[in-house]
Amino acid sequence: MWVALALLGLLGYPQRGESQSLTGLSDEFDDAGSLAAWSRIVAAEGWGNDVLEVFDINTTRAGHLVMVPYSSSWFAEWRGELTYKTVTGDFVVTTHVEPRNRAGTGRPERDYSLAGIMVRTPRAMTSPAQWTPNGQNYVFLSMGAANRTTALFQFEVKTTINSVSILDVTDTPATRAAIQVARIGPHIITLRREEGQPWVVHRRYHRADFPETMQAGLTVYTDWDTCFAAGYPNNNQLVLTNGAVLLNSSVLSGAVPDLVAAFDYIRYARPMVPTELVGANLSDPGSVSDAQLLAFLGAAADVPGGAAEPPFFVTDTLAGVVSQRSYRVQVATEVGGSWSDWSAWVSTAAVVQVDTQPAATNDVRFFRLITP
Repeated sequence: MWVALALLGLLGYPQRGESQSLTGLSDEFDDAGSLAAWSRIVAAEGWGNDVLEVFDINTTRAGHLVMVPYSSSWFAEWRGELTYKTVTGDFVVTTHVEPRNRAGTGRPERDYSLAGIMVRTPRAMTSPAQWTPNGQNYVFLSMGAANRTTALFQFEVKTTINSVSILDVTDTPATRAAIQVARIGPHIITLRREEGQPWVVHRRYHRADFPETMQAGLTVYTDWDTCFAAGYPNNNQLVLTNGAVLLNSSVLSGAVPDLVAAFDYIRYARPMVPTELVGANLSDPGSVSDAQLLAFLGAAADVPGGAAEPPFFVTDTLAGVVSQRSYRVQVATEVGGSWSDWSAWVSTAAVVQVDTQPAATNDVRFFRLITP
């Protein structure tokens, strides 16, 4: 819904910034129809083996994206699930994840059963016949159960270059968390916020190999023991369920996938790097401190997405919106003209005021209010 307004300014709205220009990719997971806006590498690369038993938005759990994977994994040449948007340039991706075992009673109890954010170099393939080795390049930060050396939940962060994976596992007393991955030039910054705690920088990576355009989204994986035993060709091409006939004609048994992942939202934003840090070595803690990163990442880059309900005008000067959702005002110089962003903001109330005083005759513009 939109309305044409002749005005010069909007009271109470900050002017638009680059931090808002990716919010159209964000998803608060309160509309089941938004599932169609997502891409998946199982389709993009032509694999054909859908490794998700459950994949829905606002259906299994209200206001959440729920993923329940079959046995599948990400490591070296092993390829798991990635549900993504394609993003060019610098970006920050934030989500809130709750990983559970399939019974929903606690931590997953199979090695490397986690859910999180992945940023990945797209592969130039549309069918398994075009696959070549040493082609996996990505970073992810996930939460769930990794090596299960304690009874705690764990974070796993992994960087993979040309299918060589290096991982790091961190125990946490939290059972759910907000996590974030920022790509700024060649620098990848991962951050986390455990329940009741502030944002902290988790790990940093220098990935000058990453291209300008990346896949950035959500991943889930589970039951590494089964995946390893089956080998990556079976993991990548088949759905590893008990009774499945493997590529060598043997029959799979012993698979125990144990992950249900619920994501509350996923938010994309442009990082607003302070002038004094432009060009700095952000992946080196000796050059840029955690405190300097947290001044513009973490909470500062966690920008809510749009609302399922469109904004509407209550009166000529009041617009009804949803609190804590992103909105944009767009401007055109003529009816039927092209729209460009005038301002972008996050609502802090259910009603906002709009200045509808006419502008000078020679400066009439047409405005519309949209979300996100």
